[in-house]
Amino acid sequence: MARAEAQLTDAIGAYQRGNRGEVLRICRAILMRTPDDPGALYVMGVVQADAGELCEALRALERAVALSPDRASFHITLGNLYLRLERNAAAAGSFRKALVIAPQSAPAHANLATTLKRQGLLEDAVVEFRTALRLLRGSQNSGGTVIDPSQQETFEFASRAKLAHDIEQYEYLLDRGALPPTFKSEIDRHREVLAELEDADSNGDTAKRQALTSDQQARLAGSFNRLNYLPPESEWSDVALDPALACTELQADYAALKPPVVVIDNFLTDAALTALRSFCLEATIWFDCKEHGGYLGAYLNEGFDNQVLFALARDLKERLPNIFEAHRLAQMWAFKYGAEGSGTRLHADKAAVNLNFWITPDEACADDNGGGLRLYDIAAPPEWHFENYNHQETALRAEIVRQGGTAKDIPYKCNRAVIFDSSLIHETIPYRFNEGYENRRINVTMLFGERSEIEG
Repeated sequence: MARAEAQLTDAIGAYQRGNRGEVLRICRAILMRTPDDPGALYVMGVVQADAGELCEALRALERAVALSPDRASFHITLGNLYLRLERNAAAAGSFRKALVIAPQSAPAHANLATTLKRQGLLEDAVVEFRTALRLLRGSQNSGGTVIDPSQQETFEFASRAKLAHDIEQYEYLLDRGALPPTFKSEIDRHREVLAELEDADSNGDTAKRQALTSDQQARLAGSFNRLNYLPPESEWSDVALDPALACTELQADYAALKPPVVVIDNFLTDAALTALRSFCLEATIWFDCKEHGGYLGAYLNEGFDNQVLFALARDLKERLPNIFEAHRLAQMWAFKYGAEGSGTRLHADKAAVNLNFWITPDEACADDNGGGLRLYDIAAPPEWHFENYNHQETALRAEIVRQGGTAKDIPYKCNRAVIFDSSLIHETIPYRFNEGYENRRINVTMLFGERSEIEG
């Protein structure tokens, strides 16, 4: 037994060094002597899954779970493999078993949420996503801690743009009594670290991510990138989509236009717009800071889950069925920007239909022709995959030139929405907004359905 344990430790070390062949050699040697060693089966299954040997990995991991059913990590890893194999019911079962063993496992809650989302149970998924969020990002005072190592980096790096935003948001919340007066000390620590980052890198690039020292991390640990405030929320029982929209004409235009693009003004009801804007201003869920442009992101899996959005998705399916009925809501996020910049870089999205709309008041925008969406009449080729069309801007610009594409500029306007084929290449028009927290440009994106891609 001691020999097998020592060998398994060696195998894990080899895995961490990226030596897959050595891992398999050690695990097979253990299994030659002890065919039912759950640890060796588990490690071998993980390596096989990494290599894309999914059938072999499945046999190893299922056997490991059967031999050691009290290990939550085994159930989670098997559930992840089921997800890759699109066996969603089996994946959900694995994650639920893990939660029986380890109810506070953030990865199990998050992965169960992903499974439920795949199954179309989006609002059930949000319950699990929120549980994972509170475990991963709850304030230290509430007992929150980092459980998933994949999140650790978000506490170790910061940009000046991110810290400046957070200071503004905390002051906004303090003024409204949403945070206790003692939170002022957290703002002071943010200001200190922001000044230190400015001194360390004075080249003017506020979007650049900088590594925080251990001392800076310790000073910010009580609040930085944590769920400091989430506004109370009740079920949204009203409509979200403006009842006055000419839905028949919109659907006819979308079907007739090549490529399909429709622009809608006065998109949300006043009540829905107000509620969603308040949520975006108040919820401290802006954990993702983009180096390109310095803007911040909030996502479905980390708190961007306001009930207005789910009501909107239902309204779209009911009132614009020719566009949305066949497509499940797949993802949604919001981006929040500073006063001036280039915005979101050139890209396409992994979906069938893209809904993009803006919620910052018009008087905040200092450029009548800027700040909106630049949409090209060229789609990312179907043989391209996510890494190509979402991250490789140079290749996208070359494709536009190759196909002789032209751009359509849709200027910024509050409560204006654009519905288009998600494969169309698009980017933000450079923007200028007035200074001040409430003037920050906010756009919301909702993706529906799956993009048609050719497997290569």
